[in-house]
Amino acid sequence: MHFDRLVDEIYEAAIVPERWKIVLDRLARLADAEGALLFAAAPGLPRWLSTDTIRSRVEAWIDSPFYLNNPRGERLVPIKEPRFLTDLDAFTLEELEQEPYYTNFLRPQGLGWCIGTSVYSPAGDILVVSIEKAHEKGPVPREVAEQLDRLRPHLARAALLSGRVGLERARATVESLKMIGLAAAVLGHGGKVLAANDALFACEPDLRIGAGSQLEFANPAVHALFATASEGRSASTHGASIPVRRTRTREAFVVHVLPMRGSGRDVFSGAEFLLYVTPVIQQPGPPPEILQALFDLSPAEARVAAMIARGISVDATAQALSVKPNTIRMQLKAIFAKTGTSRQAELVSLLRLAPSR
Repeated sequence: MHFDRLVDEIYEAAIVPERWKIVLDRLARLADAEGALLFAAAPGLPRWLSTDTIRSRVEAWIDSPFYLNNPRGERLVPIKEPRFLTDLDAFTLEELEQEPYYTNFLRPQGLGWCIGTSVYSPAGDILVVSIEKAHEKGPVPREVAEQLDRLRPHLARAALLSGRVGLERARATVESLKMIGLAAAVLGHGGKVLAANDALFACEPDLRIGAGSQLEFANPAVHALFATASEGRSASTHGASIPVRRTRTREAFVVHVLPMRGSGRDVFSGAEFLLYVTPVIQQPGPPPEILQALFDLSPAEARVAAMIARGISVDATAQALSVKPNTIRMQLKAIFAKTGTSRQAELVSLLRLAPSR
């Protein structure tokens, strides 16, 4: 192992999150393992990343009963020792032969041994680095654990830095949305506000940031809908749009809660949802130049987004731009990915914003 080079790669990953996969791959090779993953041992939507070699097996784990009932995690994570631990630090060989998580899930998946460590993140939850090794290869030797222990302080510091970078990215997101008059916040599990722009405070007293940085709604029925949207795993697919009725002092508005997808769901900062507020009465969206700058769209994607926001159909947009409808549909897929939406109605709702005054 080129120790200094690996340390450099760990700190590079702290700034460039995409490089964490490279670090995990290096750790897996060091342990002669099948792969490695980094995940948050916390309630809420699954937040994790892994090497490509075990990605499908991690997805199977998340979909299995063992994700919420994981005896390995229950025994190893509470051991608050600043070192890498193996299965044998928490189980006897006899226990491993009787534990269904190992016999019925890990081993059929081509795994069975691990070595891992836990660190605390700025979001207040626990981050776990777990290196997964095939059962047939035998447990990870103690000498390998000692090599990994030398890396642990660097991994912990890099995770802390990644959390700070993730929070700054969240703040940049909501400030960008403010540029088009959009009150917005990035939320963690259970509606904890990680970042919010000034426009959100204009929504008081209908919604406010309360104790523990929790987002609260004055209307109990609205708050109940929001709590459902920001809790558990069910919101991971669809999100929610929550209407807030008109009063004598303000117009009605809709609160949209969208799950962060892909790299947007940050392992380190705890970002799980993007919340934004739109009035019921909407106006045509910003011009293509603004959309291109806000959402990192290509010029062609920005033109399509602006036309869709004005209510122009896919076929009519294709005709106006002299391209095939399938081309517009492909560009819409890219626009969805860059704006954090998944349906045309969500995109229109995001882009067609009324002035805040």
